[in-house]
Amino acid sequence: MQKVWGVGAMSPRPPLPLGPTAADPGALAALEERNRSCAACKLRPGCTQVVVSDGDPRSPLVVIGEGPGAEEDRDGRPFVGQAGLLLDRILTAAGIAREQTYLTNIVKCRAPGNRAPEPDETQACTALWLLPQLALLRPRVVLALGNTATQFLLGTEQGITRLRGQWFRFHSPLNTPAGTVPQDASEGYEALLMPMLHPAYLLRNPARTPGGPKALTWGDIQEVARVLGGGEPREVRGVGGPPGGLFD
Repeated sequence: MQKVWGVGAMSPRPPLPLGPTAADPGALAALEERNRSCAACKLRPGCTQVVVSDGDPRSPLVVIGEGPGAEEDRDGRPFVGQAGLLLDRILTAAGIAREQTYLTNIVKCRAPGNRAPEPDETQACTALWLLPQLALLRPRVVLALGNTATQFLLGTEQGITRLRGQWFRFHSPLNTPAGTVPQDASEGYEALLMPMLHPAYLLRNPARTPGGPKALTWGDIQEVARVLGGGEPREVRGVGGPPGGLFD
């Protein structure tokens, strides 16, 4: 196999089958436009702009990280810094083009010093923006990168190293402000969720040893690609979701 990012590359895959379009594509565009003018939490004054999303809203795969970094804050798109470039290589190695995914974050504004979002920041941003986003997107698979995304989406305090590489059945109830999503999306939806190590962690732990972070991530993204291609997931754990999740 061709070496791509320290592991190996799969043969090119056909384009991902597009998921069902948003219940109202105009509603998603309007939601994202409102998101760009958000000042609901204390993060907004310290950043350049609100970083909402990138990619194809029809994609069956939504990738969710923690929040924008310095490069994302300047560019206005998620996952464009060094960790984002590594994510692109990981996806490409598994036969998934970045353009075939929809990428976003738990919080849409850069936190000071790239610290983890605080609970009130996470609560404000996810209730106003992420959960309504997901209700409109209705992806088949959610890829949760790192601790912040995984812990919020599964409602758990367990860490990413314990949860990565496993399938969870994610249910998203919509405790969101009235009018943010269309009526037919108001009951939430279910998707398969896979936690995966954040590419920023892989940059800090670059060893290519068997059983190391990169090798584990390679196995995880291959499993995601296999399921997106029509394969049955390995054992799926029970329903989780924010904020009263699987492990409460």
